[in-house]
Amino acid sequence: MLERLDYTMNQRRREEWQQLLTQAGLREDPPYTAVFGLYEEDRLIATGARDGMRIKCVAVHPDYHGGAVFHTLLSGIITDALDDGIRRLFLYTTPGAAHAFAHLGFRTLAQTRDGVCFMERGTPAIDDYLDSIREQTEAYDAVHGTGSGPVESIVMNANPFTKGHRALVENALTRANRLHLFILSEDASAVPADIRFRLVKEGTADLPGIIYHPTDSYIISRASFPSYFVKKESEATETQARLDAVLFRGRIAPALGITNRTVGDEPHDTVTAIYNRCLGEEFKGSLILTMMPRIKAPDGEVISASRVRQLLTEAKTEEIEPLVPGTTLRYFLSTEGKQLVRTWHS
Repeated sequence: MLERLDYTMNQRRREEWQQLLTQAGLREDPPYTAVFGLYEEDRLIATGARDGMRIKCVAVHPDYHGGAVFHTLLSGIITDALDDGIRRLFLYTTPGAAHAFAHLGFRTLAQTRDGVCFMERGTPAIDDYLDSIREQTEAYDAVHGTGSGPVESIVMNANPFTKGHRALVENALTRANRLHLFILSEDASAVPADIRFRLVKEGTADLPGIIYHPTDSYIISRASFPSYFVKKESEATETQARLDAVLFRGRIAPALGITNRTVGDEPHDTVTAIYNRCLGEEFKGSLILTMMPRIKAPDGEVISASRVRQLLTEAKTEEIEPLVPGTTLRYFLSTEGKQLVRTWHS
């Protein structure tokens, strides 16, 4: 019988659940919207979890591999998501398990050489996303012309948009007259996605050649990538970066004719250094990757969004002026911006 479990389940059931994950080579990876257990005579024989649109921590007891248990478990999780109004689901798995998920309607979006698959099920799907960003490009072309030569791209979170982000855009435009600028769609940042998108557009409105795109779920961010199936936490960043690079290289770049991607160097951030290295390795022979050194504020410190957020949290709004474009500064001086910053304290 499939049950929707209380994550704070009693000690015995929790230990049984953890043991099943460990047996499958997995570990806990909260947060969870729901955790599910399939029981036979009060014995946990399969489990899985869902975090919004993401299915994770799927494990089946070895005695029940190859039977109907997996199908029953996944069908129950899918039905639960549909009942919550979620029509599209994502998951990460191994190539060996991918065929089992494929029988339930999941499609592989990307696969790394070291054996991790990113899959989706439902609609809208990646083809719908690619159609939408192509339509945005066609609308831009209708007004500005198609252009020629290299086509640049940048992916940014812009939490919030700073002069460092602006410098990255300006740098990319020195190599191309067309730039596809992707702003992360996920609402997992201090500044909501719609405001980040707006501030990026306002902060670059005077620059020609930019086409702005949401990322939907097809740029794999640190916030959305689970690590429950990675043996070591330290490997999670590399696996995420390689999946992201493979998906961008294989599907997104060809759809828009992208030839280049520009990233910001981060010599003091190990995670970003790993990410940039993996992009370079996966893009080799397909896309040109340019790493731009980070720019500094007048006080000699590197400009970063985290520094801007810290100053705002400390109610030092005027001190962000050397770090952000005027459009970002005006937003945080506005009533709306001040109200947002207040929510960071709650």
